[in-house]
Amino acid sequence: MGLAIQKELLSRFIQKMCDNGMVNDQFVKLQELKKPNTPEFVVRAVTLYCMAVKNLFSLLSNMINETEVNFYEVALQACDLYERNRIIGAEHVKIASIDILRSCQAFDKNCCIQALNQTKKEFSNLRRNLETLVQMERKIIDLENGNEARILPLNECN
Repeated sequence: MGLAIQKELLSRFIQKMCDNGMVNDQFVKLQELKKPNTPEFVVRAVTLYCMAVKNLFSLLSNMINETEVNFYEVALQACDLYERNRIIGAEHVKIASIDILRSCQAFDKNCCIQALNQTKKEFSNLRRNLETLVQMERKIIDLENGNEARILPLNECN
């Protein structure tokens, strides 16, 4: 498939993610930051985002599962989670993370657990789409470099 076709497919895929409310304009702006001299910018940004969110989920899970939950510390980490989602434009995950904060304000461990699980579910849905996006980005990079398109595992976002 030609480079122009791949770019059009990527554009349509991102638009579909926007139309579904999964990502917002902030994510589209991220795409606009990609320059010819930094073709892997989006791939790196998405990879770093996925790794950071996975680490936050692990930390939050451990904190919430303590016998005595420190809701202040959980709220601080939930704020970090919210901010990372806001910055990259992960709309559904961002909205879901607000419920973790609300649960902390109510000092409700069960609600925190439910809110964290819902946020993880939203992230899982987004991650599947981001994995596809990364594959598409890599294919475009390869085509731009005159290389045969490669299929690589996406363990950065797994």
